[in-house]
Amino acid sequence: MSETLTAEACRNYLRAVIDPEIYQNIVDLGLVYNIAVQADHSVDVTMTLTTPHCPMGPQIIENVEKTLLAHGAQAVRVHIVWDPMWTPDAMTEELKRELGILPPEDAEPPLVIETPPPMPAPQKKGLLSRLFGL
Repeated sequence: MSETLTAEACRNYLRAVIDPEIYQNIVDLGLVYNIAVQADHSVDVTMTLTTPHCPMGPQIIENVEKTLLAHGAQAVRVHIVWDPMWTPDAMTEELKRELGILPPEDAEPPLVIETPPPMPAPQKKGLLSRLFGL
């Protein structure tokens, strides 16, 4: 049993819980919104899922409970919320880079090709102007 069970320690333990559809941990995915550790070592986890219809939701919740109980929590309560809804913006920058959502940090900036401004439309001239160059 852990001597001190903190929210940060719990967050680190939850990195072992993998979303079975995306194959990434729920913390880096941004699914864990809040962790509160009570004096009696019970833990409240407020989190979301990638979609309200996530077929793996019950398995993820069970894995959260098992993981924290294995690391010294006396009880675990998982609160699933839908506000705010999860979006890929919630992922860590490192995970976004790994998944190709963001370019690598050492990537060269994209090539920018500058194009000249468009030519102005020709002015229409009357017959006399064209004949006499006016």
